[in-house]
Amino acid sequence: MGRPPVRAELAEAVRNAVAHEDVPAALKLQGDNYKLVALSNADDSFLDISIPKLGAEWHAVFTAEQAGAYKPRLQAFEYMLDTLNAKPEDFLHVSSHPLYDHIPMYNLGFRDLVMLDRGAEPFAEGYNIFTVKSLDELNKHLGL
Repeated sequence: MGRPPVRAELAEAVRNAVAHEDVPAALKLQGDNYKLVALSNADDSFLDISIPKLGAEWHAVFTAEQAGAYKPRLQAFEYMLDTLNAKPEDFLHVSSHPLYDHIPMYNLGFRDLVMLDRGAEPFAEGYNIFTVKSLDELNKHLGL
């Protein structure tokens, strides 16, 4: 019969992925104190499965499918802002992806940007990004 298409294997791997072990408790603490918003390049069906695994309550979850654009296109971030009736200064943004998140967000006027450095992405110089090694470290800086 042959092997199933690679994209089916990839989709299954994403559906079965779990959060980094340090994420659920730290994220729950953030969610108990702040409104959490997710903007993901995944489609709705993936986030319906993965977001509950993160262990926190979410104010809003947005997908590329809903926005009609993948990050780093500004349209995705503009969709989030418009839907929430929010401004860039309303956010503290945490991501481990400078190219897909921090740089386009900086270009839209976001200034409170946090790099969760898991060692997988190069650091983006010149964007005033605050770097932490874990969400627990960020929580300490937030006084949580």
